Amino acid sequence: AILGTSLYTSPALAALANGTLGHALDFDDVTFHLRGHPSVPVVPAVLALGQALGASGKDVITAFVIGVEVEAKIGKAMTSAHLRRGWHPTAAIGTLGAVAAAASILELTGPQVQMALGIAASKAGGLRQNFGTMTKPLHAGEAARNGVEAAQLAQRGFTADPHILDSRFSFFNVFVGEGEFVPETVVQDFGAPYEIITPGIGVKPYPACRQAHRAIDAMLHLVHMYHLQPDDVSEIICHISARMRDFLVHHQPQTGLAGKFSMEYCLAGALLHGKLGMAQFSDAAVQDPRAQALMQRVRLTHPDQDKINWDTPGPDVVEVVLHSGVRRQQRIEVPKGDPDLPLTWAELVAKFQDCAAMVLPDVRIEEDKKGVKVAADR
Repeated sequence: AILGTSLYTSPALAALANGTLGHALDFDDVTFHLRGHPSVPVVPAVLALGQALGASGKDVITAFVIGVEVEAKIGKAMTSAHLRRGWHPTAAIGTLGAVAAAASILELTGPQVQMALGIAASKAGGLRQNFGTMTKPLHAGEAARNGVEAAQLAQRGFTADPHILDSRFSFFNVFVGEGEFVPETVVQDFGAPYEIITPGIGVKPYPACRQAHRAIDAMLHLVHMYHLQPDDVSEIICHISARMRDFLVHHQPQTGLAGKFSMEYCLAGALLHGKLGMAQFSDAAVQDPRAQALMQRVRLTHPDQDKINWDTPGPDVVEVVLHSGVRRQQRIEVPKGDPDLPLTWAELVAKFQDCAAMVLPDVRIEEDKKGVKVAADR
């Protein structure tokens, strides 16, 4: 099934469609070691094959956990070098997570799993230059489809190199370069503990690039603490790591997609609306002349310009300068929704409502809220 529609297709194409849909809003979960989005390459693969085979809920959940573990531990082994070179981990490493999950559902043998990983590794890719375009969510869909196809091919006897992770032209060597990865990490840390437990999965409160969330938290805190209005503000200064330039690549966005990858728009939108939800990332919201004018008042500085720290995210500091000369400042080290600062139940429900309101009537949303609450209480 292609979720949200009456359409049915092959498992691979369903995985492609659902993976792309799942990442289209950039509102899906994150995890630290993958440095990307863990569920969106894996869940579509698991759901498609699980439905096709009539798999049990236990088998589907097991496959999901295995897929997330594989991509997270491979991501940990590849270090930040993968990001620095411009790859999108959700796409490239997510493909290996998806094939691992698919292999679990299909109950492949050990040698077949080796073949599946080898096939999937040659299908992997995804460039961060495409952030802020329709192609970024396509990355997740392709990862899910590639995982399903590679596992199905391996099941049918298709071959690949069994040493795809540790040979001369291995996945590690080609994607990050010799000396930039620690392959033994994959085996040593696998399941000890599982990534889904520690450090855990982060849930986004805003449908924007996760790298902007610390600054968004800071801006919204200032807006609500001091009742700031756009006309009060002379300048917004955001002190962030220089590495964010590789993620927040749009400085004068004209579309909602580009706005998700624009620190200027995220801060301007937070000040203008006092929140950042689905409606604030429409094309019309980004093109609003008030937002465009506010973006001109945002200035970014990079305290670590001379020595960028890619491995340990630093705090973001937002400073608002008022026309009166008064300066207000807020520093955020841990973004809301991180495993160390999880969303409350009320915040999770608010996220659900914001998403559901785009497609469901209010009465249906209330019914679903009650159903989810009953399930959670159990």
